[in-house]
Amino acid sequence: MLTPRLYVGNLSYDASESDLFDFFGKVAGVKNVEIVRDKGSNSKGFGFVEMQTLEGAQEAAKKLHDAEFMGRLMIVNGAKSMGERPERGPRRDDRGGPRAEIEESERAGRSAGDFDFERGPRNPSFD
Repeated sequence: MLTPRLYVGNLSYDASESDLFDFFGKVAGVKNVEIVRDKGSNSKGFGFVEMQTLEGAQEAAKKLHDAEFMGRLMIVNGAKSMGERPERGPRRDDRGGPRAEIEESERAGRSAGDFDFERGPRNPSFD
């Protein structure tokens, strides 16, 4: 664990930031709590707790992982920093991908290949 920021999963949808702040505060000093919410302000069931020190985060992760909180067993792990997250590629419909390659090959008069995205794999015996 390299940062005092913790990922907290499997949260009750009724849990608030203040509930988490108080719960984690019993182990070590808490700096900030954020529950991730959708556009309608509903909890997505996970969030992040930033502890005041790295040691406090390690202690909280050790003591609170699989602890019961509001009727659920919490998942508590070290959060990945922005630099540690895997880079996501473009969505298939954003910039190319298999569908765009097939459409381009059809425009060029070539065969689209052995896979039809609407019907699945091509089987010549059924054509």
